[in-house]
Amino acid sequence: MKLLVFLVESFEYAASERGSPLGEEHPEPSEDRFEGAIVAFIQCEPRDEERGDAVLKQAVKYFRWFSRKRGVTRLVLHSFAHLAEERSSPEFAFELLQALGERLEEQGFEIHHTPFGWSLKWSMSVEGHGYAKTFKSL
Repeated sequence: MKLLVFLVESFEYAASERGSPLGEEHPEPSEDRFEGAIVAFIQCEPRDEERGDAVLKQAVKYFRWFSRKRGVTRLVLHSFAHLAEERSSPEFAFELLQALGERLEEQGFEIHHTPFGWSLKWSMSVEGHGYAKTFKSL
């Protein structure tokens, strides 16, 4: 799993093009805006399918660490299949992102998902310190 994570002042998106049959025909919400949030671009890889729950636990641990560093518990999860050359199956990525959201909600996070399987038009204002932008390979 690859994670590109931002601490944002603001993040807004609008669904623009359905790119996968797994994407809902009319996603709800099709657009949204968040302020003071962690935005995570996440790519699942083929080896994650073999690692299953272990990679999920690592991701939860990472987001708990990142959240504690910045005191932010609002988290936007976005499937982003452009962080590595190899991708897991879309079905696995969808299920893993849903499970990750559920586990983090149990930990007290406010979780939001962008529409899965959709290209998004988005704009983002990222804070300017070192921990505001991180890349993690799990």
